Amino acid sequence: MKKKRRPGQSFAPEALSAAKTLLQELQELDVRGEPLERSLQEIRSHLGASPEKDLAIVDLMGGVPTERMARLLRSLLDAVSDRRVIKEIRRSLYRIEQRGIHIEPDAEERRETPVLHPPAEEKAKGLVSTIDSEGSQIVFLTIPRRPKGLYLVQGIVNDTRGLIDFDRVETTKRGFREFYQSLNERGEFTIVEVDPGHCRFLIEQAAHLIEQRGESPPAAYVSSKRDLQRLELMEGGPALRFLDPEEIERDATLLRKSADLFQFEPFSSWFLSQEEVQEHAELIEEAEESRLVLNPAQKEARLQQAYRRALSALFPEERRQLYRRRLEEMAYVLLKEGNTDRARIALAASLDLRSDFAPLDPNPFLLGLVTRSIYNIIARDMEKKKAEPSLIVKP
Repeated sequence: MKKKRRPGQSFAPEALSAAKTLLQELQELDVRGEPLERSLQEIRSHLGASPEKDLAIVDLMGGVPTERMARLLRSLLDAVSDRRVIKEIRRSLYRIEQRGIHIEPDAEERRETPVLHPPAEEKAKGLVSTIDSEGSQIVFLTIPRRPKGLYLVQGIVNDTRGLIDFDRVETTKRGFREFYQSLNERGEFTIVEVDPGHCRFLIEQAAHLIEQRGESPPAAYVSSKRDLQRLELMEGGPALRFLDPEEIERDATLLRKSADLFQFEPFSSWFLSQEEVQEHAELIEEAEESRLVLNPAQKEARLQQAYRRALSALFPEERRQLYRRRLEEMAYVLLKEGNTDRARIALAASLDLRSDFAPLDPNPFLLGLVTRSIYNIIARDMEKKKAEPSLIVKP
């Protein structure tokens, strides 16, 4: 006899762990009596990070035979496009029905499907990567091409330098699936799905930066403008569509934890340039090597004062807003990866940057960025000094 598959047994440990965490959150929302739409919102924020994770999520949902879980699965049929995920949703619904839970289809599903009907119009799809230390981000976008096929748009946008690179090629749905799968398999950088209108916003904003400098954007962008304008523009960061800013601002612990983000990628590779912090690093190095007799508390206070001066000099209003947008964008990527806690922390740091620095308690994330950038320069200088040959001849 064929052995029955237990929920979750055929998935990678990382995907299975993320799916179990989400399932626990869904059950907690059910216990609290939250509306079905709130649970759907939570599920959608996790879907799209990887096919393996999506399959694990809907598979585990099929192991919870409740009417609410069946309704969530049925609602997801219209929210996903991957055929394997759709097949897994139907399998999970069948498992729940076998346990005696049957959900009547709504009026739309009961409506008789005509024998002949026009094919569904292909929808655009958007993908974005994480943001690197210099503010660069990769944007992928598929736009339906008439009479068939797709345009695959690839661009590198930078929030200070503009549209660094842009290309558009013709492909097929199968070709794009293979391309998307290869990106996930290589694992060189994180990419998540996003509203195509947000991809248009990022690309057009970057092209505008180039035009402001009196330069011409890439030729492929100019020839793609009409296709881009077919997409409904979605301005601003998408994180605010899924996370409640008022709730996050009420939790003061989230902002205090924002400096801890540097323990994780991609924030662990975020540093300010040596040219920017060299002067401040030298002042702090002098302060640490000062011959003044200071007790540890006085020395720490003096250093913190020096860091705050560096923070104010390095982050005027315009640059604070630059990092506010970077953090808001990263909050969405983290959310789609399944890192809800880090997403909330990143958004808390972003929201705090809407206003000026508090004199005694400046933004912990930016203060941490300044501190680690300065110490990185100091450590590098110390290594150079150790490597320099000594002029003293030892007996």
